[in-house]
Amino acid sequence: MIIDTTLLKTPSEEMQDDSIKEPIIHKQEVILIGSDHRGFNLKAILKKHLIDLQYDVMDHGTHNKDRCDYPPVAKSLIKTLTSDEDAVSKKGMLICGKGILICGSGFGMSITANRLKGIHAVVPRSVEECRKARLHGNVNVLCIGTDFTTDVESVKIVDTFLNTAFEELETSRYSQRIRMIDNPLW
Repeated sequence: MIIDTTLLKTPSEEMQDDSIKEPIIHKQEVILIGSDHRGFNLKAILKKHLIDLQYDVMDHGTHNKDRCDYPPVAKSLIKTLTSDEDAVSKKGMLICGKGILICGSGFGMSITANRLKGIHAVVPRSVEECRKARLHGNVNVLCIGTDFTTDVESVKIVDTFLNTAFEELETSRYSQRIRMIDNPLW
């Protein structure tokens, strides 16, 4: 399996979905996305949605519906997400701070992604779960299971993932817990 990590740029188109009440604001942020064969169709839907919202999208595969294993896709995306060199373009302006991984259940992608320090991946089944995960858990990788989440709900979850900021307060119990998770000596 060849994993293509080329950066896709497309001119913006008007958003046709009225489900977003406020525009997504970003600073030339690159969204990393990857799927196995079971998530291939949803990945195409989400890529189009992200490009319509003027995000740059870096696709980590798979690039067809042929059966494939999810770990290489997740590892490729996570490697890019955690690599300072890959995360910044030649212009020095593009930031890769979030990733989306898609498979049948979402669990395999989440387990693979969470093996690396600094990666906080979850599989929310609702917009509210996603909001809480971003707000309190500093989630930077969204995992979606196509067997349990509809295409429409997936788009809403992705929008929530992109529009919800981590409630980072130095003294908050959530920030303290994130430090506990990321501290290798704890």
